[in-house]
Amino acid sequence: MPLVNVTMARGRTPEAKATMLHAIADAIHDSIGAPRDSIRVWVTEVENTDFLAGAEILAEKQARLAREAQQQAQQ
Repeated sequence: MPLVNVTMARGRTPEAKATMLHAIADAIHDSIGAPRDSIRVWVTEVENTDFLAGAEILAEKQARLAREAQQQAQQ
């Protein structure tokens, strides 16, 4: 019984998460032949203040990228 836990920052739509979950289950089935009924995939979401992306807290990175995009749009 393959078990897959995807930990990611909160903010994706339910539809996007469902698409991802199905794609992961399909990849497991296709790559190792596990019966679909035996595959378990779930999402654990964390706040963007509790998630480090590279060397930046994700909330800080998102704010920086938004500022940079706004500055570019003003030029």
